[in-house]
Amino acid sequence: MSGPLRTGSVEACKRADGTTYFRGRIRLGDGSRKWIDVPDQYSTPAGGKTARERAELYVHARQEREDEDGKLLVDKRVREAKKGVLLDTSKGESADAWYDRYHVYAKELGQTDADKKRDRWRKWISQAKVRGGVTTFGALSMLAVTRDDIEDVRDALDRAIEAWKRLGRSEGTKGRAISGKTAMNIWSCLTSSFKAAVSSKRRDLRVLNGRSNPCVGVEPPGDHESRKTRRKTFLYPKEANALVSCHEVPREWREIYAVASYTYLRPGELRVLTFADVDQDARVINVTKAWDYEEQKVKPPKTRNGVRTVPIEFALIPLFERMRKGRKPTDLVVPALSAFGEDHLAEQFRRHLIDAGLDRAELHTSTRTHVQANFRSLRDSGITWLAMSGLGIDKIMRRAGHDGIQTTMGYVKQTEDLTGDLGKPFAPLPEELTSFGLVLAFRSESLNDFANLECRRRESNPRPSAYETPALTN
Repeated sequence: MSGPLRTGSVEACKRADGTTYFRGRIRLGDGSRKWIDVPDQYSTPAGGKTARERAELYVHARQEREDEDGKLLVDKRVREAKKGVLLDTSKGESADAWYDRYHVYAKELGQTDADKKRDRWRKWISQAKVRGGVTTFGALSMLAVTRDDIEDVRDALDRAIEAWKRLGRSEGTKGRAISGKTAMNIWSCLTSSFKAAVSSKRRDLRVLNGRSNPCVGVEPPGDHESRKTRRKTFLYPKEANALVSCHEVPREWREIYAVASYTYLRPGELRVLTFADVDQDARVINVTKAWDYEEQKVKPPKTRNGVRTVPIEFALIPLFERMRKGRKPTDLVVPALSAFGEDHLAEQFRRHLIDAGLDRAELHTSTRTHVQANFRSLRDSGITWLAMSGLGIDKIMRRAGHDGIQTTMGYVKQTEDLTGDLGKPFAPLPEELTSFGLVLAFRSESLNDFANLECRRRESNPRPSAYETPALTN
């Protein structure tokens, strides 16, 4: 089988008796993913292959078996569309068949979220029961879709939102409960698809050319309250300090958490960051690429503003110096991230929070108003600290790589009601993380040089704040 594997990350886990085993994630026919354990006999090193490589081969074989059994929704029409074979729409091309071609076109355009939209279509739109439950939306001919059919999909999303309200959390691929914001993402997938079916630049996709768009005038799912985005959970500066200072957490992971929060890179951006990307002369990080956890490959950053430079916080400089020692420019800054999938990384992060005594309820429980902490919360923490320190909104937006100022404003608003002693943003790191004599070298700089550097790095736009950095003293 050529091309990249469709499996998720293969990761090493520990049993209760301390032995190691591997597990991997495969995609099922309904688009969901399932974790499978690799039998020990299939992950034993042999034939020049490591245990991990043998485990990957096993998971790959299981995925191929799913494909052969027809459980994965890979349609012949997709392969034909990729070869440029146009389907005869006069025979009543189904909604699913049309969307397969539309997805191929979206990939050709370089839309980084094309696969996520396809997954939303498959689970929530294609499988929606319409016309009194007689058939599914995906089986309808595009030419036969009516306003009532669109409203049936909308009503199914409304029921999923109500289920989520009762549960207080989303069940993801295992259930039919979603937040209002997720429902709106699915709704956008549906409406944008039919807009393309009317007026796409690709003429063969304009199967509704000359016909009315059945989505026009249909009210979206949910209501104003349910569409509100859940609040992101972040670590207070003093909590982050407790995490990177905790000896119960392995030092390698404390280094990762320090880099992740002080650079506020997206997890995919941090995973593929190399020392060549860290310009210590200019004291900036050049962000030009990211890891796609879904497709298992390197891609451009998430947004058009994702290609950017991020100033290196002063407290992080000695850590980078120590981590760089003996490493090549092409080496990854945090290679340990390559061994973990998103879900397992989140679970481990929360375990380390507990090890550090950080048991604040918001960090470990998702509700209708906020999400529990995961590895990405370190990025959210760093961006929130920028707002706490008084940095201008435009500068926060640029450093974070946000496309819209409303995204940045979400972080700023989160800090407005914070009071009390939450710690100093971007405080000096524990000496054990910045040792090997580098700490003294940086401490020998004059206070004036230190103050000037802080000013350049922060590019501050001072405003009254309870979190202003205290004046330097001898």
